[in-house]
Amino acid sequence: MGGNLWATTAAWTFLYLVQVLSADRSLFQDLGLNTPPDVTKINISQDEYTRMMSIYLDSRQQHSTDISIPKLITFYTVKKNWWPSREDSTRLKFPVRRSSDETEVESAQLRILAPAFVDAHSTAVRIQVNQVLGTRRRRTLEEKVIYLSQKLTKWCEFEVTSAVQSWLNGERNLGLELVCVDCKTNFRPVEAAISALVYPEHRRFRRAASPYQPLRRTDCRESRKGSKRKCCRHNMNVKFAELKFPEMSSIVQPKSYEAGFCQGQCPPNYNHATNHSRIQSLLHQMDRKNAKRLNRRAIPKACCAPSKLEPLEILRVNPSDGTKLIVEKWDNMQVVECACS
Repeated sequence: MGGNLWATTAAWTFLYLVQVLSADRSLFQDLGLNTPPDVTKINISQDEYTRMMSIYLDSRQQHSTDISIPKLITFYTVKKNWWPSREDSTRLKFPVRRSSDETEVESAQLRILAPAFVDAHSTAVRIQVNQVLGTRRRRTLEEKVIYLSQKLTKWCEFEVTSAVQSWLNGERNLGLELVCVDCKTNFRPVEAAISALVYPEHRRFRRAASPYQPLRRTDCRESRKGSKRKCCRHNMNVKFAELKFPEMSSIVQPKSYEAGFCQGQCPPNYNHATNHSRIQSLLHQMDRKNAKRLNRRAIPKACCAPSKLEPLEILRVNPSDGTKLIVEKWDNMQVVECACS
């Protein structure tokens, strides 16, 4: 009995995983993400990053109905400190100071040009990036494995949004610290820069619910406690890194976006998407009693579903050249309005 139950459960789990993975494959093919990028070959220079980021932001400005598009600001390192007693550490200082206007940082990346890494065993090294808070105080911002080259210098990037935001808000800027967790030789970056996307104060308040769209007519408002909410658009923030699919690791921007979803009741004569949904809603009201009497399923009521979607601008690594970036437009990625359909 127990063996049969285990076999049945395993079989259903396998079928479920097959269905999920098949759906993922279809999604990746539609988005042009047929194969995961070779992370060992990605090497985007600072010039290429700046050039393509500007094109990406211009594209967002042209296709967005909201004026709140961030500006790219680049901070180049002004000071490098190496501690003789700590061969595995490098301290970097950037000229980021308190802003006269309150600014909001959408994202900030520390980009370093790593030297050729000579190691007979592996070119994969684990780097930890810390924000320096005091003589012995550190805040870890990110720790990850990067893949270096034994012959060439290579650009790598790390998430430092919270540090840049704190400096712009007035927190003392003591710089960043790079720690090579498992290096057996010195790790000294050749160059370093912080590329940040920031919103000035006078533009931030226009962003409304998300950086991509203002408040729409079908966005959910606060409803009375205990009342059933009618069909409306809810917020749903998607962070690509949290999806855990290697195919999406090539996405440079956006790091996250407001996708939205539709949910709620569809009472009679409420925000119908088409004449067909009006007829279906009418027949549902008429058919309920007959269906119960005849012991059959009634014609279903209209469902809350997206009625208007918008594309999403994407900046990602060129799948055929790991040293280049491309800008793409992915269709039907953001729910703008909902209706009963």
